[in-house]
This record gives sequence, structure tokens and C-alpha cells, in this order.
Amino acid sequence: MKAETTQIQDYRSEIDGLRAFAVLSVIAFHAFPNLFEGGFVGVDIFFVISGFLITSHIFESLDREQFSLINFFQRRIRRIFPALIVVLIATLVFGWVSLLGEELSQLGKHIASGAFFIINSILVNESGYFDTIAETKPLLHLWSLAVEEQFYIIWPLILWISWKLKFNLLIVTILIGAFSFYLNLNFVKTYPTEIFFLSIGRFWELLSGSFLAWLVLYRSDFFFKIKLSFDKFILKAINPRYKISHDFIALNALSFVGISLLMYGVIFINESLSFPSYWALIPVTGTMLVIASGSRAVINRIFLMNPVAVWFGLISYPLYLWHWPVLSYLQIIEGEFPHRDARILAVIISIILAWLTFKFIEAPIRFGSLKKKVNSFFIALTLFSIGAFAYFLSESNISKSRTYENLLFDRNSFKFAIGNSLQWFQGKDNWLFLGNTHNKTIQKLLLDDKPNSTQINEINLPIKNLADTASDFGTKVALLIGPNKSSIYPEFLPEKLNPSKEKYINFFMRDLNNFPNLILHNPTPELIESKSKEGKLYFKTGTHYNNKGAFLSFIGLMKKLNIEHPEVSFKLEKSKNDDNDLDLIGISGLEDFPIPLDENWTFIFENSNFELSFFDLPRENATPFGKQEIVVNSNPVSNEKVWVIGDSFTNRLRPFLNRTFSEVHYIGHLDDKLNQAPSLLTDSQDKPDLIILVKVERSF
Repeated sequence: MKAETTQIQDYRSEIDGLRAFAVLSVIAFHAFPNLFEGGFVGVDIFFVISGFLITSHIFESLDREQFSLINFFQRRIRRIFPALIVVLIATLVFGWVSLLGEELSQLGKHIASGAFFIINSILVNESGYFDTIAETKPLLHLWSLAVEEQFYIIWPLILWISWKLKFNLLIVTILIGAFSFYLNLNFVKTYPTEIFFLSIGRFWELLSGSFLAWLVLYRSDFFFKIKLSFDKFILKAINPRYKISHDFIALNALSFVGISLLMYGVIFINESLSFPSYWALIPVTGTMLVIASGSRAVINRIFLMNPVAVWFGLISYPLYLWHWPVLSYLQIIEGEFPHRDARILAVIISIILAWLTFKFIEAPIRFGSLKKKVNSFFIALTLFSIGAFAYFLSESNISKSRTYENLLFDRNSFKFAIGNSLQWFQGKDNWLFLGNTHNKTIQKLLLDDKPNSTQINEINLPIKNLADTASDFGTKVALLIGPNKSSIYPEFLPEKLNPSKEKYINFFMRDLNNFPNLILHNPTPELIESKSKEGKLYFKTGTHYNNKGAFLSFIGLMKKLNIEHPEVSFKLEKSKNDDNDLDLIGISGLEDFPIPLDENWTFIFENSNFELSFFDLPRENATPFGKQEIVVNSNPVSNEKVWVIGDSFTNRLRPFLNRTFSEVHYIGHLDDKLNQAPSLLTDSQDKPDLIILVKVERSF
């Protein structure tokens, strides 16, 4: 490392403009997701900026032999903690007057984990098939702050130790960044949620900024020579006599390419893509180029250094903190995605709150009258005390006992709640059912709002597209519905819940029945008719059918397809059920709830003369419906090759599918693979004879 470095810690207004672009992109994505599908890449922009600025400060301090871990953390506390404290308190207060017990309990855990900067790990563990929808988690956005704060804790220690041991800091930066990027690429499909939320899959983005900081500090002359050579090349092509000593063209070229990449990311990257993966290179590279171009680039001066952009950049941190709780609480109160005008108002409120926080909290503590009066230890103690209080609140009976009567806000969603929960409810004879937060189950059950043509097409057209494509190759397509438990056992619903005679799903079935090359099977009538003689077909404390319910659904489909099914004998299992059969116990948080031991069935295939071989599909996701794999049967009932694309209702169908067909390819979850299925089929060298789709009723 050189003793002399280029000073880059002076204020750079273009970076504030870049912050403005980042935060406004994120807000646009959250408030208007259909218009700004890639706005979430604003978080990646923040990561690069943070890595650049923090590492620049550390490098310069180490060179001057003035680096202090204590001083570094004190600066971070003053920068990060005050605005966060205000937002957490406000979020908790508003949650107290508007949230039900289970919602308040979850909020308490999120406040606690947010205060201790581990909320990204908590969100990973919450993620799953029955995860509460993201929009109703007011602190969901703090995952990115947790990543940054974890970086602020780990990275200075690594640099300081490396500097003490005289390691090459560039090599250290590249090695750690390359390792993180490798994990991101190789596990983004297998562990998409973990790679998205956890630091291990994100550090490379921050370290990209660190690499740029090293380049600007220690190779500024070399960097200038490259830019100067570029300018000379361009101008000589225009006028060979022209002599220059500046890098004006190169700077603007860097800026133009950088901003173009950022705009491309915001417009064209979307949630259907594996992310971060390679896609994150677009906003990361764009941000690096914009920072490298600096304040002399005309494009930066126009778009990033104007007063409006700089102002938004200055309030970008509190604006990021405020916008999501405001939007989230708006949706919680409304009970559905808010009207456009309401979302616009929410954004305006967020901007006002951000400005007030910056002016009266952030700025005074960092630079003004409160800088000497409020020490860092007190700020940190305040934040951690809030986190501890919120955690104990989440575990107390106070939050768990919160009912409608305790709430000050009249929430539209209450009309779809049974009891004191929107996630679950208890019916007759200790039967548990899913609440309205899961695909608006109650709302659909009551047929409160009929689906319009747009909603119907959104569900049906991908199925039609697959059926049309499959017909070109002589491949049949079958759709098996996984009935809601409430559709099979309406007699166990609470008295006050009266389902509509007209089914919500029927609006979709009318079109589906008319699609050529699509065999549709809804086993609901058959299961209702047979439940009295066949015994329990669903789990009382779960959401899915049991083995017998799955088998009856399966053979109904086979009859429609004119395919022989295996002969199976069942025996009632009186033992502890799997955790998957008790998922509503976990959702409800009920303790010591009576668990029935007489509702599952073991089964034996009458003809056991077969052998199954299992082959994992490389680099594919583990999904809520099970492992993606290929199963080969040595002695099948049918010689047909089958693809299966489904949801969690596929799980108990697997043994019967595996026994029936010669090959079964479990392609993936419907949410991930249905839109991709036509191209997968077209590109496949070994076309299946049949594609089976499994889709739960509530997902329509």
C-alpha cells in the first residue's frame, strides 16, 4: 500500500444523487410494482455506495495510522441508530393500536431483530409456503440494513487485522468478494431465499465498492492515464491535430454507460429472475461506473448533482426507513393492495417524515447542537433497549391476547377474520383452518369479490400456453386441483362462517374446461361423497389431504386420463404425525392443542415387484412441494413419461406417481416453472407423454 493516497472523503454531491436514484427506485417498486418491476435493485446500489465510502475511510485512516475501531463504530452509531430508533418506536406504537395479537407478536420479533441487525436471518427462517405476505411486515425492508451493519462490523476488523499482519488489502478484498460471488452464483437456485437475504450472498456487492475505493485511492494516476488514452483515441479519429490533456470524454462515457445500466436494471430486471445471481452485476457495475466518473461528468452534473436529486440523497436513509412501514400499514388497514391515490399519499407522507427526521434528529446528532450532548453509548443503549422491550412484548401474553376490542383502527380486513386471527381459525370439533392472509381464503370462501377477466387470465393463460405448446409435440396436459380443506369439510367451519354456494374457483374452471389439450380434474365432489365411508381425508390440524385423500384424488385423475392406477391397501396409522401434517399448529401458535392420532393412513402397494431409482436435478431449487428430481420405475403400471409441476399438494401424490409411470420428472413449483414450461418443453430433447399440474384451490 502506498503511503500517499488520493483524498476521496470530501463531500461528493453526485453520490447523494446516486442515493436519491436508489431510494426512489425502491419506493417506486414498492408503491407501483407493475410500473417499476426492477426498482428493488436500488438496494444493490446502496450496497456498492456503502462499500465504497466505508472502505475509502478505512483505507485513508490506515494509511495515516489513525484508524480506530472505536471511533469507526461511534461514527456508524451516530449515522445509523438515531433515525432507526425513531422509526422503530413509531412502528411499534402504530402496531399497538392497529395489530392483532399474533401480528403484534411478529412485529415485536422484527423490531428486536432489526434493533440487533439480524432481521435478515429471521426473515429467512420465516420464509416458506405459509409465510405471511410480505406486504404486511412493516419492517421487512430492514433486511438490507442488517446486511450493511453486519458488513460494518466484520469488514473493518478484517482490514485492520490484515493491515497489522501486512497482508495485501487488495488481495484480501478480491478473495472475500470472489468467495461471496461464488456462493451467490452456485446457491442462488438451491437456496434462493438465503442468498437473497443473508450477508454471505451479498458481501460481494459491498466489496465491489471496496475494490473501487482501492482503485481510486491507490491507482488514480493509472486510472487517469487509461481515461486520457481513451479521449485521445476518440479525438484523433475526429481531428488528428487535436491535442488534449483531459479525460472529459471517458468520464462522460463511464457515466452514460453506468446510468444506462442502472436504468436497464430498474426497467427490465424483475422478481421472476434468480436474484442476485449474474443479474446483480448490472446495478453493481452501473453504480461503480457512475462513482468512478465523478463530479466532472456532465451527465452526473445534470441528473445527479441538481438540487432536487441532492436533497433526496440527503434524506435517502430516513426515507428508506419510513416508506415501507407507511405503505405496509396502509395495506394492513385497507385489507388489500391500496388504491393508487392512497399509495401516492403514502409516499408523500414518507418524504415529509424523512425530512423531519433528517432535520430534527439525524443532522443535529451527527453535525449540530446534539453532537456533544448525546454520546454514542447512550444512542446504542437506547436502540438495544427498544429491541429487548419489543422481544419481551412479543413473548408476553399482552401481545398474544390482543383482540379487536383492543384496537383503535377499524381495519377493512376484519370482516374476513374469524375469531381474533387473520392467519388461522378454529372450527368445530378442534378442526383448524387457514385464515384470510393466505391467498384471501375467507374472502374467496364468502365470494365477497368475484374475479374479473384480468385476474382470470392471469391464472389461466399460462396453463393455456402450456397446453397449446404441448399439443404441438403430442404431449397431454392435465391439471389436478388440490381442494381447500374447507371445501371438503364445510360442516366443521364455525357457525358464523357461511360459505357461498357458488365457488370462487368455478370462474376459472369455466375457461379451463374449454381449453383444448387440457384434462381438468377437480376431485372435490368425489372426496365429499367418499369421506363418510373412507374415513378422514384431511388433517384436522393441517392444511393438506392425507395419504388416502391424495390417493383418491390421484385415481380420479387417472380415470380421466384412461390410465391404470396401482392397487393400494390402506391401514389407519395411530402414531404421531409429521410436522408437515401439523402446519396449522405452527401457524396458530396454539400450545397443548389436542392432536388426533387417527387421521393418517399407511399404505402398501399390492404389487411390490418394482424398483425406483432417484436422480437429483442439478442446481435446482428445493421447493415447498419437495425435491426436484427424476424418478425411474423398473416395473411401471404405465410406460408413459411424465413431468410434474405443482405446489405442496404434490407431496403426498409422489408415491402414487412414482409407482404408476416409467419416469417422473419433478420439474419445480408452479410459481417458478409454469411460465417457463413451454420453453422447457420446446427445448427438451426427451419430450414427456404427459405433463401433470397440481394446483391448490386457494391459489386461484
